[in-house]
Amino acid sequence: SGQEDPEIKLEAIYGTPVVIGDTVYLGGYSGDVYALSLETGEPAWARPFEADGPIIAGLAASETAVYVASDDGRLYVLDPQTGREKVDAFDAGDSIWAKPLLADGVLYVASVNGKLHALDAETLAPVWDAPFEADQGLISEPVLADGAVLVGGLDRALHAVDAATGEERWSFEADNWFWARPLVADGTVYAPNLDDRLYALSLETGEQLWSFEAEEPDPLRSAPVLAGEALLIVDRGGNVFGLDPEEEPEDERLRWSEALEKTVLSNPLVVGEEVLISAQGGDLFSVDPVTGRSSEVETP
Repeated sequence: SGQEDPEIKLEAIYGTPVVIGDTVYLGGYSGDVYALSLETGEPAWARPFEADGPIIAGLAASETAVYVASDDGRLYVLDPQTGREKVDAFDAGDSIWAKPLLADGVLYVASVNGKLHALDAETLAPVWDAPFEADQGLISEPVLADGAVLVGGLDRALHAVDAATGEERWSFEADNWFWARPLVADGTVYAPNLDDRLYALSLETGEQLWSFEAEEPDPLRSAPVLAGEALLIVDRGGNVFGLDPEEEPEDERLRWSEALEKTVLSNPLVVGEEVLISAQGGDLFSVDPVTGRSSEVETP
């Protein structure tokens, strides 16, 4: 094109990028959103999109839109081809720290003012008569399961909100924030909390089935994952635990533990038969979910 490539100034990337076709989309704390070629890393847009505040949340996307939530309290809808806004931004009224959930043509957006909004993904028109409202800010990434949106926050509660009506089905209170994304499997919600515990709850009722706390506890900020038959969690101190969620009694639930000796705030990723964990500083580890053995992955 003969144009000079736009300078990339992201400062830091807190949220997970998204991929559509052969293009990766990422937003930075600088408030800039970029579209880059997966093959070459070259910018795909003439210029980056600039939000009015830092981008902390991960991006959401469909084949026709990229959804960007900002600390400025707005949700932007961008054309994947051009980076231009497709509709006027939605104002949530306060910072958005959690990645929006896109499901069945509806966007679920949680904000620091404690409100959970359900929006039409094309027009951003409200789907519910009124947003769900918690006592304090909602900061965990919403999860949809069995017609309920699970979201947690600063009120130390995990809420199950009816996806059709916005009415609360149940809530479960712990001793600290629910910040990590919960995992749902076979009718059970696995919800990490900053009180150092992992809670197993009934998806239907919110009743506590069991909880796990390490001998030397540390806050649980990362989302749990299922790999093979093991339920893996990693705490902020980089200690990884492999649990058998079906094992009784509870004191025999822990299969193994492994210390990475690095601070971990990101979510583990299941790749094939291994689990990848990214630590602060850029270190990447591979963990065997059967044995718990870890190895550092060489990165370019």
